[in-house]
Amino acid sequence: MLGSIPLIYVLAVAILFGVVIVLAIASIRNDHKLKSFMRGKDGASLEATLAWLTQKAATLDDTLHAHKEALEMIDRRVKRSIRGYSLIRYNAYENAGGDQSFASGLIDEHGDGYILSVITNRNHVGVYAKRVNRGTPEVSLTEEEKEALALAQKSLI
Repeated sequence: MLGSIPLIYVLAVAILFGVVIVLAIASIRNDHKLKSFMRGKDGASLEATLAWLTQKAATLDDTLHAHKEALEMIDRRVKRSIRGYSLIRYNAYENAGGDQSFASGLIDEHGDGYILSVITNRNHVGVYAKRVNRGTPEVSLTEEEKEALALAQKSLI
């Protein structure tokens, strides 16, 4: 009977049988890997793990948004804080006292602020504040006050 079946058919069946065995082994291995993968951490399912990751990503997005808002608020506050400053001491009255008078420049990042002057002699102390808007004083300045403003503007850099 074997003599009536050509040898080529027997070889083809043997090769196909070998391919089926190899595919069955591969299928068993893949099934084992899939079960291991689906088992997840501590017996949790892959679906539960993905739900946890999705929730975690949403929480991180909320935290990131809150941090962004906080940084923007801090940035607004820093821009309005005193960033440039200077102090020029001088003798306002040649015959009375030493360098007890001074002019101080206090400005923010936009050049807004004040020039504070204190003029001192033995009998009197005068304190004067002059507003500066965008780097330009609203009233005229003395030479010492101009120097204090220029130094405050330079210290911004």
